[in-house]
Amino acid sequence: MKTEINKNETPILSVRNLKTYFLNGSGKFKMLVKAIDDVSFDIYKGEVFGLVGESGCGKTTTGRTIIKLHNPTDGEIYFKGQRIGAGFRHLQEEIKNIRQDENLSNAEKREQINIRQKEIRERIQDNNNVDFDLMKDMQMIFQDPIASLNPRMTVKEIVAEGLRIAGERKDSVINEKVNDVLETVGLLPEHASRYPHEFSGGQRQRIGIARALIISPDFIIADEPISALDVSIQAQVMNLLNDLRDELGITILFIAHDLSVVKYFSNRIGVMYYGNLVELADSEEIFLNPLHPYTRSLLSAVPLPDPLYEKNRKRIRYNPAETHDYSKQKPTLQEIKPGHFILANDAEIKEYKKGLK
Repeated sequence: MKTEINKNETPILSVRNLKTYFLNGSGKFKMLVKAIDDVSFDIYKGEVFGLVGESGCGKTTTGRTIIKLHNPTDGEIYFKGQRIGAGFRHLQEEIKNIRQDENLSNAEKREQINIRQKEIRERIQDNNNVDFDLMKDMQMIFQDPIASLNPRMTVKEIVAEGLRIAGERKDSVINEKVNDVLETVGLLPEHASRYPHEFSGGQRQRIGIARALIISPDFIIADEPISALDVSIQAQVMNLLNDLRDELGITILFIAHDLSVVKYFSNRIGVMYYGNLVELADSEEIFLNPLHPYTRSLLSAVPLPDPLYEKNRKRIRYNPAETHDYSKQKPTLQEIKPGHFILANDAEIKEYKKGLK
């Protein structure tokens, strides 16, 4: 059963116009990769927010930027009302335009440039400063349960690392908390002395979940936590996350590429394509009214346990160049009905409204 969320409360996480770019290659082959290009959304306390899309669309980069493994190129990230990350690309472009503006005097240019340079310094300070008391409330479950665990550390050392970083030094307290959290995720206290290679993939993922839970976070980023597991093990991990959400009231950003899994688990779903959020709505609404052609394409790829349906199932192919005409007006994320947002221009919005149920 999904937890009811209160959208009148202040969001626990707010992402505003987030952009994360990377430089790839060198010399004349150097290119700018726009992994995230202007993404905005809110996540409310107790909610599971699903972020879906095909490989390479920017889902994982979004999660890693939120938890400060990457610095944003532009935009802002707020956690519990405090800005924890901010980029300043647009401010640099504004400074460049001010310097080239012939309608401004030198004094006016200096004044406006100083204002923007001050904001850049504040954003750099937010990126560099780490509020450990705040950031320990945000943890991440990584996609690969093998590569994300140090093979030279025992399970106890892996799980307890967060406690030690947070300042806990008493072995008795550490042992008690490690044993408790291992039992919470379905492992045994005697597993604490073993190494990661002694466990199955599902058990390793449970170790990763225990590591995230050990310091009692309020918000967890689950980056495709079941994609590397067998189907039977996927169900076990999903049920575990469901139980943890219900019992502990944890807020979760659930990153995945399987829409059927996300529907089962999430309150709301955001669909990403090539670094952009193309559709955002409640999970039932996304399946009832899939408006964006890319969302329809993803849904057409979801298999069902029905041989007759599978025999006649037709994939919807999405080709942006053929589907959209943005030569006259660029798309923006617009609210087409309460709580349902879609990336479109005004002409497309009129067409999408005709297909609403």
